[in-house]
Amino acid sequence: MAGKRTRDRLTRERVAEAALDLIDAEGVDALTMRRLGAELGVQGMALYHHFESKDAVLDAVALRLLGEVELPDPPPEEWQARIRAVVMAWARLQDRHPRAFPLVYRSRSPETWDVRPAEELFDALRSAGFDEIETANAYLTLIFLLDGALFSRPYPFSTVGDAARYGASVVDPEQFPRYVEIGRRVGEVSWEQVYGLGVDLLISGLEARLRDRDR
Repeated sequence: MAGKRTRDRLTRERVAEAALDLIDAEGVDALTMRRLGAELGVQGMALYHHFESKDAVLDAVALRLLGEVELPDPPPEEWQARIRAVVMAWARLQDRHPRAFPLVYRSRSPETWDVRPAEELFDALRSAGFDEIETANAYLTLIFLLDGALFSRPYPFSTVGDAARYGASVVDPEQFPRYVEIGRRVGEVSWEQVYGLGVDLLISGLEARLRDRDR
């Protein structure tokens, strides 16, 4: 009876939350139905009353993650600020859940989609004056370049900085004065600074495209 009462207390939300906690701690490969059941104090088979498979659990975790994307409501007035708000919210999600974050890119059934971030980007770009194809192009450019940066996190900036600093100490300063000047400072730049500059450069490029078209 105790096992039945424990099983009855299970909900899809509780199972997804426990799965996310396990993935955050140990990675996706650590998740099995048996292990998840143990974390919840039940037999792994009890989970099948709520999810038909491990894949279904992973879909639920992805939806749980997407629900954490914090978009401002109401959105900023300027389209540039709207884009920046979405991409920085996306970056914060990756920062909170680095091991689980790739799950949001799983091929999933429509009922586990959350299109709020895409809708906000689309509307910001259309409001700026981009046509449908330009908006699609800008959206794909943003997500491919910025998601690529997120997937490379944490990038070994300390290793790159150490190498550049060492190089600055051994090259000929008369032949490579800028390398000596800047190489010793590379290690002082953070991942957050690099990502933030990338966002600003992409938005500046979109602004320039609008200006060029209007001329």
